[in-house]
Amino acid sequence: MSVANVAQAIGMMHEQVRPELPRLYQQDYTAWGRIKSRTDIVVVSSRPTRVPLRLLAGGKFRVGSPDGSDIGLGSSFTTDAMTLVPVYFFHASQYTKATEINTNSDEKAIEDYAMLTMKDAMEQFNVCMEAVLQGDGSNTLDTVVSLSNGNMTVNTNNANLFVDNQDIDWWSSLGGVFRGTVTILSVDGPNNQINLNAPAPLGAQAGDLLLVSGSAGVPNSGLFGIKYWQVSSNTGSVGNLARAAYPGKLTTPHVAGANQALTPAKARVFQAQMQAAMGIEAAEKSQLEYHMNTDMIAAWENVGLLVSQVIQNQVKGDSSVDMLKKDVPQTFAGRPVLKSIHATPGRIDGLAFKHWFRCENQPIDYYEVGGQTLFPTYGASGGLNTSTLFYLWTGVQLGNENVRAGVYGDGFAIPTGYFGR
Repeated sequence: MSVANVAQAIGMMHEQVRPELPRLYQQDYTAWGRIKSRTDIVVVSSRPTRVPLRLLAGGKFRVGSPDGSDIGLGSSFTTDAMTLVPVYFFHASQYTKATEINTNSDEKAIEDYAMLTMKDAMEQFNVCMEAVLQGDGSNTLDTVVSLSNGNMTVNTNNANLFVDNQDIDWWSSLGGVFRGTVTILSVDGPNNQINLNAPAPLGAQAGDLLLVSGSAGVPNSGLFGIKYWQVSSNTGSVGNLARAAYPGKLTTPHVAGANQALTPAKARVFQAQMQAAMGIEAAEKSQLEYHMNTDMIAAWENVGLLVSQVIQNQVKGDSSVDMLKKDVPQTFAGRPVLKSIHATPGRIDGLAFKHWFRCENQPIDYYEVGGQTLFPTYGASGGLNTSTLFYLWTGVQLGNENVRAGVYGDGFAIPTGYFGR
């Protein structure tokens, strides 16, 4: 008999499975989480919600004489109202019966797949809402920067606005040509790429728009996000109010970056612009926080590094001084920084959270029919498939009752090493 080899012993070997299940994708939703927890929730119907505003000051200030002169007539302030209507978002999850019965105990698997799917779905829903929150009210997620790898790889401005296995709609422009729906295979955040499971639609090119699946592809038809409310313009509309009707009143103070590096002087302009719009104590009264991505936080930290000085012979110990602290700055010009990997590169938004709120007629929850939240699927025969389907959904709209109270800056130079620079 020949000498036994390992193949003959394989049937009696133990099979080790490491009892950890690391997650290899991001699930951040910092800004959406803050708006959920720190702003008012207004429970509404599907009818438009009116948001009254005091837009124009009143009264007639003049010089006169108390000696019988005509001191004229008076006036008073002018009001108008925005209107908001909820929009609906759905998140579908599905798993087979086999994944459930083969993982539903500690003896079978390190995690219960069905239970973990339900838990993970809620996190992913919030991640997707965080991405839509960055937008301009059309549910646009990002713009195509370029295509490569046989149109299987899409280079974007911020790939973290997308998630693995997500369906996205591809448009030439808002109101333009709908090119088709594609599915993302995987997201590569550090390289700012999304990889598709099939080539991009015919005609796809740089400058095209990538929208949430099912979107109408027209302005003001989706969730009113940061770039919807924080706009420096006297044209167009906001909350169904024409900006031209109230010049300067429905526009957000703006700081132009001009592709220059962020500086303390520019940071001070943010404050000055708010004060010019709403008064000296504007930032104090509005619970202002600065929302920015890692690139702008790094740009702000680089300002501090330029003025840092270490005199080595005055430092004790045997090691050189670490020039960086464990974490980045937590404030920008004295105000809290709200870090978000979903924020637009090169842009900083001062969000006056006191004035942000949600109109909600359906909180985030499981879609229910007759008390049932888990649904079977059906096969070609008309009989049941051995898979289970469930949905999360919400009906919500974001409001900002005072766009003048915030501030934003864009076009700042992105430091080397961030977002492909």
